[in-house]
Amino acid sequence: MVSAGHDGSYAVRSEDAAAADIVVAQRWDSPGGVGTWRRMKAFSRLVYEVDDDVFSIEPQNWSAYQVYSRADVQDAVAHSAEVADLVTVSTPPLAEVMRRFNPNVVVLPNLLPDWMLDLDPPCGERPAVGWMGGASHALDIMVVAGPLRRFLRRNPGWDAVLIGTDYRNVIKHERCGFIPWTHIGDDAAAYFRSLDYDIALAPLLDSPFNRSKSALKALENSGRGIPVIASDVEPYRRFIIHGETGYLVRYEHEWIKYMEELAGDQALRESMGARAKQVAREHVISRGWQRWQTAYEELLT
Repeated sequence: MVSAGHDGSYAVRSEDAAAADIVVAQRWDSPGGVGTWRRMKAFSRLVYEVDDDVFSIEPQNWSAYQVYSRADVQDAVAHSAEVADLVTVSTPPLAEVMRRFNPNVVVLPNLLPDWMLDLDPPCGERPAVGWMGGASHALDIMVVAGPLRRFLRRNPGWDAVLIGTDYRNVIKHERCGFIPWTHIGDDAAAYFRSLDYDIALAPLLDSPFNRSKSALKALENSGRGIPVIASDVEPYRRFIIHGETGYLVRYEHEWIKYMEELAGDQALRESMGARAKQVAREHVISRGWQRWQTAYEELLT
């Protein structure tokens, strides 16, 4: 592939990577692959990329926990990061985690494709509150399940939609719909268009694992012009401007308070969503790809 004037390719075997100046591995975690990673260092600069604190995954995130709770997998991650010439992460807290293994860590924040901000705005037939996330967010969705259920009962003109993992059995309301990842596939435009609701929820427990996460959910919804109600925790605290581009929740009763405030005022939703979209424009690829280039070029000087 070619991007911003640079050639890139996916290299799997060490012999295939011999012609590459830089080899980037995203979360290289196989104990059996450490030897391959070490051999590639003989002819290429190595970049270890990770976007989660794999050393702090909770047991409730059962799929990932089965893998990353193993001592040999944690050792493989730590050793691969140590061997790398550079470690890249998505957030400052995660950088501190990875500096335990390698002092050369650079933060490269998540970015949106520029065209995403020019998609047609959400236009559902009925107003809705939306949430999206994977199976790792079982504890997080429980934070907002009760307030969302009460909101739906008190506001019969509104629906809810979950995207990604089906937690309708947690929400327990007939007007809560669901869109699985498989219906979106690998089509990025289809994914962003699926964010087709009027208010976004981003609950997140304050835990070591979550403190290293990025504000990606808020960023993507902001790029769609959707106001976000999020937990007042490290990732969202650094992105959402409370009362201007969204709301930060500290106490349980505030979830329904802010949902009803936005639901009852279309002008507020539109103005807050517009301001959020302006912030999202500062986090697009055309404005941020240079940070990636600089980090990689410094490896070759």
